[in-house]
Amino acid sequence: MNIHEYIESGIIERYLLGLTSAQEDAELFALRRVYPILDVEFAAAEIRIENKLVEEGEMPPVALGSIILNRFKTDDANNNGPDGNTGRYQRYHTPPPKDTYILEPFWKRRMTVSIWWRCVLIAMVIIIMALAASTWHFYRQSTRFEDALIKIKVQSAGSQAP
Repeated sequence: MNIHEYIESGIIERYLLGLTSAQEDAELFALRRVYPILDVEFAAAEIRIENKLVEEGEMPPVALGSIILNRFKTDDANNNGPDGNTGRYQRYHTPPPKDTYILEPFWKRRMTVSIWWRCVLIAMVIIIMALAASTWHFYRQSTRFEDALIKIKVQSAGSQAP
């Protein structure tokens, strides 16, 4: 097989455009393992296709850019959200449900948390604190029992000595 004829057949361009069959894909990948020049041709074909698309592409209307940018402005004084803050809910069409909290950390991301998750978190903290307290209590109790056991063994060993 002449690899240069195979490359010139346009199989790489057809593959990059998604026009090849599964059999042609398998053949192309098998040949890529054997002929490293195909990797170079893949990169060159990608660049050629990208340049062609850029040359023939149409620019969107100028008005479309301003419309899109106006959607993302959050500091617009005319857009008051349902809570009275300017732009807080501008991207949302409906306010969040009443049983949710909106957390806005310093990195300006929004996260809506249900009130039930807050209750679950509080319950978990209480359980963890109770487990820590009981662990400390049983540790202290076991050390007291060990001390008492050592005293009993020492006393019994002292009384058995002749």
